Amino acid sequence: MEVILLENIKKLGKIGSKVKVANGFARNYLLKNNKALVASKENLAIFEKRREELNKKNNELKNEAVKIQKEIDKFELKITKNSMEGGALYGSLTIKEIIQNLELHNFKNISANMIELKEQIKKIGDYTVIINLHADVQASIKVKVVSVEKIV
Repeated sequence: MEVILLENIKKLGKIGSKVKVANGFARNYLLKNNKALVASKENLAIFEKRREELNKKNNELKNEAVKIQKEIDKFELKITKNSMEGGALYGSLTIKEIIQNLELHNFKNISANMIELKEQIKKIGDYTVIINLHADVQASIKVKVVSVEKIV
């Protein structure tokens, strides 16, 4: 299915781009969440009328994301977990736990689909976690996983 994007979408395209996507992705995600319109002459005319408004909204969202990125990039998140003697965790550190810890430090608008883990966090140590704040803005946060015993 061919669609016209109403917002920048990472790895897909920019506002106004005509892209070909799978029918299910278009119906279940893009169209449902008002991120795209089905490519037709009528919808192209509708998009052209709204282009300036959409670009302005996108720029505002991007500027807000840049502000958050500056705060996150200089922040180190320390998470305590139970671990075995070799440093292996009992289970891995989940995205949900990262979000909960970020919320404790007043980073409220970060959701699970924004967080990108390059590897599962299964040991004590320092990790870098990518947070996609906007299609054009990524922040990286340092996550330090420490054992509960080492805090005392």
